Amino acid sequence: MISKNIRYLFCSIILILFFVSCSQIEYARSGNNQALVSEQNGNVQKSEPLEKPTYKVVFRKSNLEALAIGRNRIEIQELMGEPEGKSLDGGNGYLWDYRRPVLDENTGEIYGWSLISFKFLRGLCAYVNIRLEQPPPEILQQQNSNGFLNF
Repeated sequence: MISKNIRYLFCSIILILFFVSCSQIEYARSGNNQALVSEQNGNVQKSEPLEKPTYKVVFRKSNLEALAIGRNRIEIQELMGEPEGKSLDGGNGYLWDYRRPVLDENTGEIYGWSLISFKFLRGLCAYVNIRLEQPPPEILQQQNSNGFLNF
């Protein structure tokens, strides 16, 4: 009688493990992009791989500072377009922020979502701060549907 109870217990444990293991999520890498594979109740979903974006205009990191220092607001606006953000810099000047693709000459890589901040003192650009960043996945998905990023 004890052996029959042990058999039922053993079979129950195996069935529980089988059902629990079939509802887990696996993460797999495919190339440079991550794909999410979800296996729940026989449904398999894969995220679309994201392609490298193409840009109309790419600024060189080293040229931005050389071209901008000493220029006034009108000249910066002609070069870069309308800023995405304008703010005061603690009463000391003001900042214009842009999100533009920037080529880093050291690595040869284009950072498509770089934050470029121009600081103006006495009406002239005093310095340029560049933070190299890649676009978030939402922007890349929008780019895949449009064909290119609009900057």
